[in-house]
Amino acid sequence: MGRMLRILMMIHRQADHSPYCFYVHEQAKALRARGHEVVVISAVGVMPMMGRLRPAQADVARRTPRQAVIDGVPVSYPRYLTLGNAGERLLGGRLLARAAMPVARRLHREKPFDIVHAHMLPRDGHAGLLVARALGVPFALTVHGTDVFHYFIPGQTPWKRNARIAREADALMAVSSLLMRRVAPYRGEGKLSRIVPNGVDLSLVPRETHNVPRAVISVGTLKARKCMDRTLEAFARLAGDYPDATLTIVGIGEMEVQLRARIAELNLGARVTLTGGLPHEAVIARMAQSDLFVLPSWGEGYGIVYIEAMAAGCIAVGAQGEGIEDTIVDGENGFLVPAGDVDAVERVMRAVFEDRDRYDALRARGRADAMRLTWARNAQTVEEIYMELLHGGRNKHAKTRH
Repeated sequence: MGRMLRILMMIHRQADHSPYCFYVHEQAKALRARGHEVVVISAVGVMPMMGRLRPAQADVARRTPRQAVIDGVPVSYPRYLTLGNAGERLLGGRLLARAAMPVARRLHREKPFDIVHAHMLPRDGHAGLLVARALGVPFALTVHGTDVFHYFIPGQTPWKRNARIAREADALMAVSSLLMRRVAPYRGEGKLSRIVPNGVDLSLVPRETHNVPRAVISVGTLKARKCMDRTLEAFARLAGDYPDATLTIVGIGEMEVQLRARIAELNLGARVTLTGGLPHEAVIARMAQSDLFVLPSWGEGYGIVYIEAMAAGCIAVGAQGEGIEDTIVDGENGFLVPAGDVDAVERVMRAVFEDRDRYDALRARGRADAMRLTWARNAQTVEEIYMELLHGGRNKHAKTRH
């Protein structure tokens, strides 16, 4: 381990039940456990008529304090004006940076930061770059998924600002090789770029799992790309053949009404449960009581939920061509199917339902592979990247305008 660092992390406040963004918080905690000092600025977006236009986001803003210390990590929550997609295209992260800058400068005067590390490219990446250059410290950026899928589309030229942020980050980390392939062409030769998978919080994973045969679970936002409706259709096809089979769908989102209507239409109300949103630990507890985790979705930068399910003893079913291909090897430690393919999902379910014992070795390997992907390992890799950046002469620490 090298010298202890003071790190400023930046990520906008997520509209969920996490402290700000659960995977960034897990990384912050793990870096702190390695002896580093981590401070987080998580700007909270606000807008006129927010209570009517975005009630969930308005509720998050109302209940979020200006400052907090969470698991030993100090977090500041400045407010910034969010103007939606049009505002992001015009201004990028300038409004977010304007809100974060006074806090960052004050904290830097009290005790200088060694590095600014932003998560998510367009707004947070732009704001993080502006803050880092203003403070005169190196800038690291992690891309996670939607920030790449929405803005780095094959065959299309990304916005100049986003391409510049990707190029000018002193170190760029991606949570999967899929995302790195999308961004790497805009990095430039010799730039520090690394794949750093997310991790599993092993403290939430039961040591002894009780995976109930033919219990299927799917977890995610209830939106079209998550393919919860496809999973439901696959389950419905074989439900009559396996009366003990159940399906649990965890999450909230725009497709909830549609899913509930389809469950009623299929007369599966006693066998299919929509739980709504659940705390993180409750989700993993449900996984540990399930047999199969099915999420054949597209647009997945990596998908922590897959490795959480694997660690909890589920056989995981993901989609081909997505970030989880870095971890799931089809037929060896889980299954990969074409995204949203009802026939393929049904085949996997039916095979496991029919002869569960046949897949004991696959399940065990999946669990072992997932449990190696810890946040401690993630933090160690990130620390190595920080040290390479700080001691490799890759950053000029210039205060420039963007």
